[in-house]
Amino acid sequence: MVNIWPFSGTRPFNQEAKSLIAPSTDHLSIENIEIFKKNNYWNYLKILNPVGQLKEKDSLLEAKLHFDEMKENNVIKKDDKSNFYIYQIDFQGHTQTGFLSLASINDFTTNKIKAHEKIYQSRMKERADQMNNLQTQIGPIYVIYKSQKKIESLLESIIKKIPNYDFESFDGSNHKLWCVDDINYHLELIEAFKSIDFFYIADGHHRIGAMEYLSKLDNLNIDKFMISAFPNTQSKIFDYNRVIRDLNGYSEEKFIKLLSENFDINLVNKPFKPEKNKKFGMYHKGKWYSLKFINKTNFNSFIDNLDINILNQFCLKEILDIKDVNNDERIRFIAGCHGLEALEKKVNENPDSVAFSIFPSSVADVMKVADNNLTMPPKSTWFDPKPLDGLVVYEF
Repeated sequence: MVNIWPFSGTRPFNQEAKSLIAPSTDHLSIENIEIFKKNNYWNYLKILNPVGQLKEKDSLLEAKLHFDEMKENNVIKKDDKSNFYIYQIDFQGHTQTGFLSLASINDFTTNKIKAHEKIYQSRMKERADQMNNLQTQIGPIYVIYKSQKKIESLLESIIKKIPNYDFESFDGSNHKLWCVDDINYHLELIEAFKSIDFFYIADGHHRIGAMEYLSKLDNLNIDKFMISAFPNTQSKIFDYNRVIRDLNGYSEEKFIKLLSENFDINLVNKPFKPEKNKKFGMYHKGKWYSLKFINKTNFNSFIDNLDINILNQFCLKEILDIKDVNNDERIRFIAGCHGLEALEKKVNENPDSVAFSIFPSSVADVMKVADNNLTMPPKSTWFDPKPLDGLVVYEF
């Protein structure tokens, strides 16, 4: 079983949640982030500097001062009672209902909370510095669990009531939150989760690594962290597409010839979004192609058979010489929620480049990878919608 606990979260009080929460930096350009910060004095983006930019002590001090100022002015306030925070997100016709709670760091170290991505020490340490600076976890770790009727019934019993928060976020998603301090309800939800063996991390691997790191420091007494948990049947993964800056010195004709050794290639008259496994779209010099993988290789592992690894092995590595997908400066990743037009735009800005649209990994694939203690390739999964940073925060 996995453990969950209600907690006293800190949340918007004398300020609209919409202007306070931190938009995902994956959705916003650097310019738009600065505009958002300028238009919203009270905002968590001033605290959660984008990872990679928080390098100086002055930045840490500025973040802490703004967080303390928000509390002193009752912009945010910590709940007097412990709550489970029931959380519903609507996005582009898709609805998912879950909750915010605390979970156990020990459950993570003993693999009851399972990862599917590699945790990089440098990124984890940056997250840890941010959290330790405030003694607070601003954003929840997004986890999924195997759907169970009893749990869904408990959640549905709450969403019939008027929510404490109901607003549209910057990306058009709608967020509702119910704060539940009823002790009997707490006991029922905790009891229901005794039948759940595992949580699976959807998003937040470096945050959970940071919390585990902080739990080992002598000056802190941390054994829990904040999660947002949703059933696997409601969580949604978008495609995570690629744009490569050049063809590795090949002409268009030579590149397509090399690619045709493993893929059946056809010119199509409209943007190609794959509708099943082993198919890919490709955009180059204003033309869209459909690609079908035809190599009959018997893969040693099911993870090698994932579409993302097929593209990596038989195109990006062998032909385009992208050896390290995570660090090569020639590759860019475009989330499917931005549409295929985002791929066209990037390629049209640089005629030498090529883009690939990829069929999204499934939630079942992610869980299978985690169950087998394996890792997905970098930038394989784009879970959307995601819980917002700053709607409820955990002061540990």
